[in-house]
Amino acid sequence: MCGIIGAVLRKSVQHYLLHGLKCMEYRGYDSAGICTLDVGGFHLCKREGKLKFLDEALSLAPVPGCAGIGHTRWATHGLPNEVNAHPHRSDSIMVVHNGIIENYSDLKQHVLNESRFVSETDSETIPWLLESYLAQGLNFVDGWKQSLKTLEGAYAIAALYEDQVDTLWFARRGSPLLLAKGLDGIFVASDAISVAKFATEILYIEEGSWGYATADGVELFDVDGLPLPIAWQPIPHTEAASDKGAFPHYMLKEIYEQPRVIDEILHAYITRNEIHFSDATFLDQVALPDRIVMVACGTSYHAALTARYWLEHYLKISVEVDVASEYRYRNPVIGSNTWMVTLSQSGETADTLEALRMFKRTTPDNVAIALCNVPHSSLVRESDGSIELHAGPEIGVASTKAYTAQLMVLALFALKLTKHFGVMCDADYTGHLVALQQLPKQIDAVLQAQSNMDSLMPLFSQARGALFLGRGPCYPLALEGALKLKEITYLHAEGYAAGEMKHGPIALVDATLPVVVLALKEYHLEKVLSNLREVQSRSAKIILLTDMEAHEHQVAVDGVLSIPVGDYFSSPILAAIPLQLLAYAVACMKGTDVDQPRNLAKSVTVE
Repeated sequence: MCGIIGAVLRKSVQHYLLHGLKCMEYRGYDSAGICTLDVGGFHLCKREGKLKFLDEALSLAPVPGCAGIGHTRWATHGLPNEVNAHPHRSDSIMVVHNGIIENYSDLKQHVLNESRFVSETDSETIPWLLESYLAQGLNFVDGWKQSLKTLEGAYAIAALYEDQVDTLWFARRGSPLLLAKGLDGIFVASDAISVAKFATEILYIEEGSWGYATADGVELFDVDGLPLPIAWQPIPHTEAASDKGAFPHYMLKEIYEQPRVIDEILHAYITRNEIHFSDATFLDQVALPDRIVMVACGTSYHAALTARYWLEHYLKISVEVDVASEYRYRNPVIGSNTWMVTLSQSGETADTLEALRMFKRTTPDNVAIALCNVPHSSLVRESDGSIELHAGPEIGVASTKAYTAQLMVLALFALKLTKHFGVMCDADYTGHLVALQQLPKQIDAVLQAQSNMDSLMPLFSQARGALFLGRGPCYPLALEGALKLKEITYLHAEGYAAGEMKHGPIALVDATLPVVVLALKEYHLEKVLSNLREVQSRSAKIILLTDMEAHEHQVAVDGVLSIPVGDYFSSPILAAIPLQLLAYAVACMKGTDVDQPRNLAKSVTVE
């Protein structure tokens, strides 16, 4: 959601800013802009829509300067147009901002001269607030510190001051921001992928920190203005993720990367039949908790729902799964001896982060574990332990490989706990590990066998929506299949527990409705097949996703998505693959933007 890039270099900055913005297109945006600064003042270029329009404008009228800031905007306050696009300026200050300034309305009405504003955004209050402190006689540093104290809400800010042509200012509270260093100077960015081509070292800015940079170095301060040490570390290898290779879309590339991702997870966490999590070693010493709370959003929430079946089945303790945005506001009763497990691809999801902070604030003696794809993210840094997903950067907005990585890590997490607490015999433990170790080859076989998607497209050509049905761990998988379809095809889709079908959804069933039935041997197969027949009797178009052979189910359906036979843990991971491919095929048929679906952002860093 939104992307910031800033740089102060020893050479012209325009090319670097534009490259950084292009690398962050996957985050979702509706307008873009850059501003550079030299002795002649600010040079601003903004455009509504895709970056190609900004690129075309800059090719016709390049902007000079060795310091600059850029932004891709996902509208929260005001229409997605050129006026509301970032950067925003006051008389002498230019700013880009991610997050939400919650007191912007009061600032405009009671502190600032509202008539000076040209946009509808909350972000424009930032430069005008700072300008007001300069007008009161404060120097820039004191004005900057006072502005940060006055602003309420979440922000990642990069700013330029007209009187300092060689300085880039930055601050972070609640939204991610990092620094990077290369041969040509210093960068500030929302995402490491935006600077990976030009930088060799990186520094993740801590919550509440701020500072400034020149081409030669960085000064960093905490929330109280005290100097912080500068601890650079090698930048992660993310450059390869920006290349689609031979694939037409990032989403398809990432679907096909899943065998490799699963293999990397296996090698990272299994040694001689033992599961080890190097960043959560306390799991080897702790006692069984009374309860586990799992908190996540979107696709990550569906992965957590799946793990609830696994954990409760074997550990025989309560496992509560909540949408992070609801958990925060329902005053949950947490209690002692409770673990929180948070899931987030980016580790910067605002609601999940705030749920974690509330949990730690109200029950500091409890344990919080983060499952995350970004090892230096806020979620990881603020948790007691973490398990990295090893999915690599995911560019497609609709999550695929990060979802199966979450399922795989959760399966290993569940198995480790069953082993540690002695609730599973050695033979069963080994059998489940063997089944998980077969997944890379099995997923590859599923990918190679899904050439029949074209035959299913007529079922969706006139469809107004779709229904996904499953039981047990296939219920959250039905939710995920429906989410994938609606995200990238814009068809309405619902996932339902198959046993709930008669309590409402069956009213939607007619001859035009595709119904995807998840019928796996591990999960209440006969009951699911009974639900299938009920839907079929209402003339629905049935797509059967199953690990049965044709002679085993003997049901006439409109299409079959076959997967290899898995076990209790591996089956949902296998079944996720054809659901991803189905959504992708329907999106291609409909001609939608697969990698950047409308209105969606990859990382939701605001409420």
